[in-house]
Amino acid sequence: MRDELLLGIDLGTSSIKANAIDRHGRSIGIGVAPTPFATSAHGVEMSTEALFSAIQAAIADLGVLATRVAAVGVASMGETGTIIRPDGPSDLPLVAWHDSRGAEIVDAVTAHFGSEEIYRRTGRAPRSVTSIAKLGWLLRNGHRTGGTWTGVAGLTLWRLTGALAQEQSLAASSGAFDPLSGEYDREILSFLGLDSLVWAPARIGGTAFGRVSAEGAGWSGLRAGIPVTIAGHDHPVGVIGAGGDHTEVIDSMGTGEPLVVAWAPATDAVRTHPRWPDQFGDLTITAWPGTSRHMLLWETLRPGLAMRHLRHALRVDRDDIEFAAIGVEAAPLPLSVLLDLQEGVVSEEIRTLAPEVAWAGALEGYAETSADAERRLRALSGVSGQTLLIGGGLRSRRWVEAKIRRTRHPVAMAQEREAVSRGAGLLAGVAAGWWEPEKYPPADAVPLAPVEQAALARGHR
Repeated sequence: MRDELLLGIDLGTSSIKANAIDRHGRSIGIGVAPTPFATSAHGVEMSTEALFSAIQAAIADLGVLATRVAAVGVASMGETGTIIRPDGPSDLPLVAWHDSRGAEIVDAVTAHFGSEEIYRRTGRAPRSVTSIAKLGWLLRNGHRTGGTWTGVAGLTLWRLTGALAQEQSLAASSGAFDPLSGEYDREILSFLGLDSLVWAPARIGGTAFGRVSAEGAGWSGLRAGIPVTIAGHDHPVGVIGAGGDHTEVIDSMGTGEPLVVAWAPATDAVRTHPRWPDQFGDLTITAWPGTSRHMLLWETLRPGLAMRHLRHALRVDRDDIEFAAIGVEAAPLPLSVLLDLQEGVVSEEIRTLAPEVAWAGALEGYAETSADAERRLRALSGVSGQTLLIGGGLRSRRWVEAKIRRTRHPVAMAQEREAVSRGAGLLAGVAAGWWEPEKYPPADAVPLAPVEQAALARGHR
């Protein structure tokens, strides 16, 4: 049917979005509901039923468009999840990925295996945001953990279809999954007492993981029998939705600023996980959505968070300070200062600067650090195409200018603002047979011609 639509669901940290897109990849309507995280006595969490209610509300917000949906793709935050037993989801709280619980679990795993060995096994540094950190904490605090573990995207799949599955990039966020072999690490799980759990098998996004059941249709308002896929972790899926591909470096400018490239591991007998010096930040390996390729993410910077702290310290309006900083020359703030700023530590040195100089210096510092990371990523991956800028940070002209002054490659700016939900919808199209992986309808992007790059680099208005 020509009027059929695809539904991309984005289970985000602050909101849940249900994006109905057509055969041209254009959004026809978006339903939104707040993600029901709340602060409890132990930390930030939500219940399974609260999550289901929010998803139901976001789909209902689409109105009659929901009746035209031919396939569903679900993308989500990583790490957060629960256990499903034969009688349904457990009563475990869905602990927020950014919740501080689990730090002592990470310390114990690191002391036993060593950080280098954990990285070799999982392609990521040991961190408290991982699923095993939260699960380990729950186990040590009296919660029963028997059943099948899956993330919130897998939980949504189960509610719609009754199927139990996981997608590879989300499995990688567990902290006990090898993205090269595609297998969970039984030794890490055993050390934490989590080896009795069944870990939902990890599959490639875009595969039809299940079909909406009669019960799922009654709950969601979607048609029974349509395919459902788990698209993947929000960062990788957002790359797809914004129009990024494996020939480019994708720079996602927002609260966090991950840099993304495609990566193919060596095919000889000894495959190694790429590693950077610890002082340069976190490099993680995950799956490129819808394919068997891998993706490298550099995830050290949190510029949106830092600039929020800086704005409060300087007591300035965001629009005013952004305008005032255009054309201002400022030395880049060093990475150590930026990392402190991300934690809310504003040095006296910064406070003595004129507000527009402090603002410009922070943006210059972030641009310089990400440019260095981009050079390293290109050398590691062999990616030689353009740099695609995506995310809400594109609203900052001063930040974009600082980046362009340092670029060695053509730059384009993505226009898609709902990249994650759109990407989930595109993977739903693969599950429905509308197109092959990576043969998606194009997303709008504005290339900056050399003369435009030069003009921006000089700070012309």
